[in-house]
Amino acid sequence: SPSARYSKSLDLKLDAEALKESLLAYALNGEPLPLLNGFPLRLVVPGYFSTYWVKALEALTVLDKPDENFWMKSAYRIPARPGGNITPEEQRKGGVPTEPLTRMPVRSFLVTPDGESKLPVGFAVTARGIAFSGHDHVARVEVSADDGASWQAAHLGEDLGRYAFRPFTAQFTPKHPGRLPLRVRATDKK
Repeated sequence: SPSARYSKSLDLKLDAEALKESLLAYALNGEPLPLLNGFPLRLVVPGYFSTYWVKALEALTVLDKPDENFWMKSAYRIPARPGGNITPEEQRKGGVPTEPLTRMPVRSFLVTPDGESKLPVGFAVTARGIAFSGHDHVARVEVSADDGASWQAAHLGEDLGRYAFRPFTAQFTPKHPGRLPLRVRATDKK
C-alpha cells in the first residue's frame, strides 16, 4: 500500500551538489543489482546517510513544496542545531526543534587500541583508525593520549576521494599504569 512505502526527499536547491554526484545503480560488478543491495534500482547519494540510499526504487517525483511524509516529518530527525547536539536535560524536557538527518558530519574512529588491550608503559603504541566526512576530503586527524589536554597530528593514509574512509595512524607512549583516555578528532576541507 502507498502508506507503507519508504520515501525520502532531497531539496533541489540545497542539495544541488549532492544531486550532481548521485547515481541510480542497476548493476554491481557487471551483474544485475542483487536483491539485498536494492534490486532493481538503488539511489546512491554520496555524503548522505544511507537513509537516502533508497533500495528497490520505484519512482522519482518532483514536488513543489516540502515533503510531509512520515520518513521526512517524523523519522530520522536530529536536533536543529550545529552538529545536532543536545544535552541530556534538554532531551528529557523535550520541545527541541528537529530537522531531517542529511549529510554525514566529519567523524573519526579509533580501531586499535580497542579499549580492552593492556599497553606497556614506556613503549610506543600505534593508534589506528578511520575518518570520513559527508562534506569534503578529510584534511587532518589529531590524537590525544592525555584526555584532550594536548593533540598531535596523525599520519593520514591515501586520500581515495571526497567521501572515502581515510585511514590514519598515530604513535603515543603510555607514561603510567592505569586507564588511558585516548581521543581522536578529524577536520575536513569544508
